[in-house]
Amino acid sequence: MNDLPTLKKFGEQLDILKQFSEQGEVKKAGALAQSIFENYVFVRDMFLRQEDRLLAAEDSLSDSELKAEKLEVSLTQALSSYSSDFELFGKFCRALDHVNTLKNIADLPNMLDDIAGELEVTKVSVVLDRKLFAGLPDSGLPTFFLKGCMQFIDATLKTDGNRIFIGPISRMMRPDVFFGDPDMGPEKGGSCFAFGLMNKYNPDEMIGLLSIYDPSVSRFNPEMGTDFLEHFCSSIASTLVDVVTHQKAIVLREDIDRITHHDLKTPLNAVINLPHLLLAEEEDPDKIEMVKAIQDSGYRMLGLINRSYDLYKLESGTYDLDPTDVNLIPLLQRIDLDLMDLIKAKNSVLQIFVNKETFEGGEFFVVRGEELLLFSMLANLIKNAFEATPEGKPVSVGLEGGDKSSIIIHNYGTVPEPMCKNFFEKYATFGKKGGTGLGTYSASLIAGIHNGEIKMLSTEDEGTVVTVLI
Repeated sequence: MNDLPTLKKFGEQLDILKQFSEQGEVKKAGALAQSIFENYVFVRDMFLRQEDRLLAAEDSLSDSELKAEKLEVSLTQALSSYSSDFELFGKFCRALDHVNTLKNIADLPNMLDDIAGELEVTKVSVVLDRKLFAGLPDSGLPTFFLKGCMQFIDATLKTDGNRIFIGPISRMMRPDVFFGDPDMGPEKGGSCFAFGLMNKYNPDEMIGLLSIYDPSVSRFNPEMGTDFLEHFCSSIASTLVDVVTHQKAIVLREDIDRITHHDLKTPLNAVINLPHLLLAEEEDPDKIEMVKAIQDSGYRMLGLINRSYDLYKLESGTYDLDPTDVNLIPLLQRIDLDLMDLIKAKNSVLQIFVNKETFEGGEFFVVRGEELLLFSMLANLIKNAFEATPEGKPVSVGLEGGDKSSIIIHNYGTVPEPMCKNFFEKYATFGKKGGTGLGTYSASLIAGIHNGEIKMLSTEDEGTVVTVLI
């Protein structure tokens, strides 16, 4: 191709060919004409091949553009499907957050309303098995003996894998059973998804039915995927079983505690009342002191039994506070008397201040609360203060009014460093002989049930201050 003449050279060859023709040099003219013709044929073939390649390239480009358009459509569809799935996954995640907050069956109706809002459906219903949930507080949800409804359930839910139904509500057998609503009939229209809630600890036992309804007949159709829905409903079933098990355990524990407390109090009656008879006829001071010690121990044990049950109810959030106006001054005086032996052993004294003035007698300091609980809280904190204060150092209790009443208990002892961070935690104790770690813990619970708060500050220079705000 590099040997081909240029256009200028080609023109010169034509001029020479013309001269050869005019001069009659036929052979030279013929040879030159043949060369020019061969070059022409070669160039023509070359351009024809290039044209063929160009046409082939154009066809290939057209095919590539068509494929690119199809790929773009496919990618757009895939992205749309992915975005839709991602959005749906997000909805289920947010709905599952509501499920994970369920602590009590009574909160289930509100949880179902929240789930319906997250999933953007009209109705989410749960029907519970009446036998399984017997003995629990009424949640306001419909219950059935599901065994009596199994003919309708089996006719609606598929029997392989998870027991589900998806499609028009008109194809359900007795929608009113699945929704626990007599107004939900086949003529309602729309579509739904229904799921049999199974007991994870007993996979053959159905604990209830969960149904989701939407007025659109195409919202739930048999062709759509249900992986998210099935996993979500299984999570609800698992949570319901755990909540029911926990609530039944609480009810059982309360029953056992009531029986135990009752049985313990019966023999205590003799421990508390018989000493009265013995004291009436006893003259020996030593025996009188021993009998009184037995009687005091009986009263202390009775108090412990009563307070332990209250502590359990405070922990479980089932305590029903009945507040009245309580004057704290008589409570402090009674505690001072009860701790007389400990105070004498410490060579100490209980100082009482009311609004930063030394208590002189006759003052009142009234707060809203339950007298027995407040007495228990103050007795624990003051006893701890006397046990911690150095010998010969007083313990003070300051009562101050305001938006919230302040009870400030001070002693000159120092809380050990390991105890500072968990001072009010259950069973937290350090180096205290016979300590259980329940005194300050119960005090914090009592302050909390009174919508108050409790805090502690301990330094080497100032000692320890426990402040209760009520």
